Amino acid sequence: MKELEQAEDDFAFARLVEAIENQIADGHPREAGLVMMALTARGEEHDAVLEKMADVLAEHVAVSAEKNEAFDLNAYAAGLLKLTEA
Repeated sequence: MKELEQAEDDFAFARLVEAIENQIADGHPREAGLVMMALTARGEEHDAVLEKMADVLAEHVAVSAEKNEAFDLNAYAAGLLKLTEA
């Protein structure tokens, strides 16, 4: 059972990373590309940055689901920008 749960988690995380890559490619939200550029410019590895950004996306998707509200793009973009403050 744990193997199935891990496989599901891995699949979900891969979709989040894919979504981030699409956001960067599409330029929407623009903060996705800005954060990627800022963090890689200071020496962080591309894949590590994608993981951090996917964590932010997952958090905001969970909040939307929990509150049964639409995804708040502005809050998500602000969450991404916070990654550059660390």
